[in-house]
Amino acid sequence: MTKTHPSPYLAAALALTVLAFPAQAENTLHGELSFELGRNVDKSRNFKHIATSLGTTFANGVGLQLDLSVGKYEQVTSTQPTAGIHVYYAPSDDWAIGAFLVGEDQRPGNYAYFGVEAAYDSGPFQAEIYAAYRDDRAATFDGERFGIELAYAPETWSGFGLFGAAHAESGLPTGSKSIAYLGAEYGFKNDTKVAMTVGQTDLSETVVTLGYHIDFGRGATFSRRHSQGVFDGY
Repeated sequence: MTKTHPSPYLAAALALTVLAFPAQAENTLHGELSFELGRNVDKSRNFKHIATSLGTTFANGVGLQLDLSVGKYEQVTSTQPTAGIHVYYAPSDDWAIGAFLVGEDQRPGNYAYFGVEAAYDSGPFQAEIYAAYRDDRAATFDGERFGIELAYAPETWSGFGLFGAAHAESGLPTGSKSIAYLGAEYGFKNDTKVAMTVGQTDLSETVVTLGYHIDFGRGATFSRRHSQGVFDGY
């Protein structure tokens, strides 16, 4: 039997409406736009991915962030669009805790993710952790997704930084999957940066990604949670 839930795309549209109110114009928008090209070396499969996040934090510490993305893998017959919304509370500039909803149009199914998350940003060091429940909206393949992300970029490194992450998911039609990766980036003074990532999946496949990122304001409060964001090239 088909499940019925509020559309995540409707939630995203409502978030845009909230952010557009003139009374909130004094709140600074912040986020990121990224362009990525990558390759699963062992499958000889290329992929491309465009994603953006845009949000704001109000004077009382409550914030909203909207994520949109689209990507495509070779040998897959259609693109995979996603939309997500984060609602969070930031008691200081260093911490934020929140909840998120992500809707994914995948093959062979469509999924909605309901999760909780936390982020810490001290300047040179950044960390995020999240856990989410996956609702298969047309079948019975429900499950969980969780992960951790770390980054370090002190001022003494003159724009260079290192980052890494690990993500896992269970209960998929093909079973469970996981990926871990390390990366390096270089940031320019115009709020743009280039990055290279090398990852390893639980299938012993190597994934290499090159990315170009543009930050708005202080950047996104939370990183992306959708499949092509956390499982690039799987």
